[in-house]
Amino acid sequence: MKSRLFLCLMSIATLVVSCKNDDDEVVPQPEAFTYGTVTGMSTGSTSVAGNSSPAGYSWSEVKTPQSTWGLNGTITDRMLAEDFQIPAGEKWSIQNFYFYAYQTGFSGASLPVSEFYFEIYSSDPSVAGAVKVYGDITTNRYASSEETKWYRILQGQTDNTTRKIYKMKINAPDLNLTSGTYWIKWGSKTSTGTHFYPQFPHNANVVNNAQQFVVLNSTWVNLDDGGQRVSFPFEISGTKLPN
Repeated sequence: MKSRLFLCLMSIATLVVSCKNDDDEVVPQPEAFTYGTVTGMSTGSTSVAGNSSPAGYSWSEVKTPQSTWGLNGTITDRMLAEDFQIPAGEKWSIQNFYFYAYQTGFSGASLPVSEFYFEIYSSDPSVAGAVKVYGDITTNRYASSEETKWYRILQGQTDNTTRKIYKMKINAPDLNLTSGTYWIKWGSKTSTGTHFYPQFPHNANVVNNAQQFVVLNSTWVNLDDGGQRVSFPFEISGTKLPN
C-alpha cells in the first residue's frame, strides 16, 4: 500500500484542521487562442471617391495601384496558398480556420459554398520536397458562413454593392502542430457561380507571399496586383497545449 504524507495545520482558536495531500498537483489547462487578423480589410464607410456605404456596412476598398477585386480559389480550377507561424515553444490544437470570400451578384445570408478542402505543409508547397502534415482534397471541411458587413469595391467604383464579403468557418479536427512556419493550401466550391477571395491591400510592414496553384497544369504562380505581392486574410482558433 502506498503511504501518503499529509501536511496539516491546526488552528488553536477554532480547532479546524486543514490537510493537503502531497499527491495533489496543478494540471495546466489549455489556453484558447486566435491567430491572424482582418485589420485593413474594412476601409470605412466613405470611399476615396466620397461614396457612402449602405447603413450598417462598410467598404473593403482596393486602393491603387491594385486593381483586382479578388482571386479565384475554385478547387476544380485554382487553389490558393498562404503561410502562418506558430511561435517558438508553443503547441497548438487547431479547431477551426476562417476564410473570406464573395460571389459577384450574391447577397444572401450565407455564401453558397458547398465544399472546402485544405492541406497543411511544413514548408512552401511550391518548392520540391515540401511535406504535407495534414489534410487532403477529398475531405469536405466546410462548416458555415456569415456576412462580414463589408462590400468589396475598387477605388473610384460606383457599382458598390454587388460583392458582399462573407466569413467562412472551416473545420480542422485533430490538428495538432508544434512551433514553426506552415503553409495552408486551399480551394472550395459553390453550389452556383464562381466565388473569389479578396486580398489584403499591400502592406510594406509584412511579408506578402500568397501563391496560386493552377490545377490544369500543376504550376504555381506568385500573386501580385499592380506590381505588389499580396496576402489573404484568414484566422485560426483553437487551444495552446501545455509543453
